[in-house]
Amino acid sequence: MDHRNLKDCALLVGYNPEGLCVYSTQLPLADYWDGEHVWDTDTGVQDLRLERVHGYLFEPSGELMQEFESIFDIATGIYKSGWQKHSDGTYHVDAA
Repeated sequence: MDHRNLKDCALLVGYNPEGLCVYSTQLPLADYWDGEHVWDTDTGVQDLRLERVHGYLFEPSGELMQEFESIFDIATGIYKSGWQKHSDGTYHVDAA
């Protein structure tokens, strides 16, 4: 992915269980860190049937700071599991 024009932002894409995109946005990192997200409430997850969010976080320099994926239970709207891959090479998996 050529992401040199993506700077100081978050690129987020959400999918339903069928693999269809039901959510996508690009927003400044400050808004990502401090803002409300559709997956912050169980009803937000349930209304969209948002099963998976894949995100890319870019530093002001344009470097990819973090890539992550979050998995939600669409029946309850609760976060189930996920992973994060950081620019320093560390990889973290949340317990399911």
